[in-house]
Amino acid sequence: MTKTFSLTGALTALALLAGCVEDSGSMTSAPMEASPAGPPFITTFDGSVSNEAISACRAELESMTEGGVTAVGSEFSEAATAVYLRVGANGVPWRCLVSNDGSNPSVMFMGDEGAL
Repeated sequence: MTKTFSLTGALTALALLAGCVEDSGSMTSAPMEASPAGPPFITTFDGSVSNEAISACRAELESMTEGGVTAVGSEFSEAATAVYLRVGANGVPWRCLVSNDGSNPSVMFMGDEGAL
């Protein structure tokens, strides 16, 4: 009789746990908007921006954040190349200023902190 109750209890617990689903925050909704008070958030790639610049920015941001980092745009300038990135399932906007050779990447959060 004790084995029957133990087995029944275990099966009930298993059935209840089977209904539990972890929400990883998939991007079914729109990504977080960039702050309207900041500079424009570019979502097209400038062909003059090097792969080294994009890779350096991705590596810098990956070392500081959790979640996938995706480059979504770039613009070239002699002063500093800008690479625009989104982080995590919510698509949090970031900008990285970097030399076109990939040296000295500097990242900045572009979202509205009030929206967090």
